[in-house]
Amino acid sequence: MDNNILNNLQLYKGKWFSDLIDTNKISLASQQRPYEVSTILSYVFGTKDNGYSTSLDMLTGGLGNVMTIDQPSFEWGVMIDQDRAVTIRDAKWNGAAIGENSTPGLGNTPITLWLEDAWFGPGATIEFDDKSQARIQDAPYQDGNLYVYTVFVSNGSPASYIDPAVLASGCQVNRLASAYEEYSEEADILNYNTHFKMRNYLTTVRLSYDITGSAYSTVMAVALKDPKTGKTSYLWSTFQEWVAMREWYKRLERALVYNQNNVNKDGSCNLKGKNGRPAFIGAGLLEQIAPSNRRYYTRLTAELLEDFLFDLSYNVLGTNERKFVALTGEMGMREFDRVLKEKMANMNLIDTVFVTGSGDNLKFGGQFKTYAMSNGIELTLKYFPLYDNTTYNRQLHPVTLKPLESYRMTFLDLGRRDGEANIVKVVRKDREFVNWCTAGSVTPAGYAHSNTEVRSNAKDGYSVHFLGEVGIMLRDPRACGELIMMAE
Repeated sequence: MDNNILNNLQLYKGKWFSDLIDTNKISLASQQRPYEVSTILSYVFGTKDNGYSTSLDMLTGGLGNVMTIDQPSFEWGVMIDQDRAVTIRDAKWNGAAIGENSTPGLGNTPITLWLEDAWFGPGATIEFDDKSQARIQDAPYQDGNLYVYTVFVSNGSPASYIDPAVLASGCQVNRLASAYEEYSEEADILNYNTHFKMRNYLTTVRLSYDITGSAYSTVMAVALKDPKTGKTSYLWSTFQEWVAMREWYKRLERALVYNQNNVNKDGSCNLKGKNGRPAFIGAGLLEQIAPSNRRYYTRLTAELLEDFLFDLSYNVLGTNERKFVALTGEMGMREFDRVLKEKMANMNLIDTVFVTGSGDNLKFGGQFKTYAMSNGIELTLKYFPLYDNTTYNRQLHPVTLKPLESYRMTFLDLGRRDGEANIVKVVRKDREFVNWCTAGSVTPAGYAHSNTEVRSNAKDGYSVHFLGEVGIMLRDPRACGELIMMAE
């Protein structure tokens, strides 16, 4: 695919001509085809715009990963694994506490376990922390908040017993399988887990600008190539509108990345706007990443990178899509390049075009560097200019004097869950991009030429307003993480 997504920027000085005021005008096209135009613009700004790349919006809106809702908040569930380890709270053998030198289970004698959950049925075989095995004899009975099980060492040898160390409070057991005698009546049970319930809120974002009557006559044509169809269309706009739209996408990206949630658990909000109503701010991408998946480093190594990705991959075991994109700044790119050079022989580095494939099978490239690891893990590094901006990132590395944020690596799981993208831009129905004007001597449609044309003010120009109600959903936060530079 051609990397020159944005091309042929042409500025015209002079008056509007009748053939320019048609459905190809950006403002009119946005009203008639809002989703299509928004998707193309997201892709364009995320690809190449005078050196600025709004990568996050390209990965969501630009690729069509957008969900439209009717409410100001949205909820989703994250399914956890159906099986898990259960914690031991007490254990006894022959009716007594188990000491360090005990031999619980010796001689095919029963061991009594107090577990936190009724997770196993009669006949289930279980494993302790050291992989030793036992079989559950009966259904449990409840003792307060705990469940009491009677178990026997699985191998049936009179000389075998369970190490007392793995029976201590805080140790765990997990299901192995089950085993039954001929003509049995009992059976193991099926476990169910509910979803983790997640909730986030949309944020209302606004931007306004003024256009004078003179500036209205400065126009330009912009050639946009649809990333899916490859077709090129020309949209017309005033120069100021184009500048404003570029700034709109930059601010929107910062909100989607850095916003910190201000909504209380009960859905109330303490932050009030000028008219006294609550000003809701939903959680951005970084706040939705699990805190346990954030690690700090002073010098990146191949081992640190590999271990970190393997840990993240354990959380998506079974999805068959261990594909990660790491957003990082110039210094993160340099650190990654150094690691590659140090361990090039063990890495498979792939240069690709910007986007290949079709449908759900998209591969990101161009500025990306993709590192194919073992076990199907794939890491694609993407330069993220937002982390390099010295206006926003003023804490500097003491040696390089570059922004500490430039070293940040944000790992995003771009796999899919039940056919749905893991990272999704969420928008309010009909309010993803609302655009209107307050008219003076001129409107986007042209100048006033009669006193019968009613306008709202006497300004020689007009004001334009942007409004959007947007948020971001990290469908499964367990497989996203961050490596953050920690300087002394």
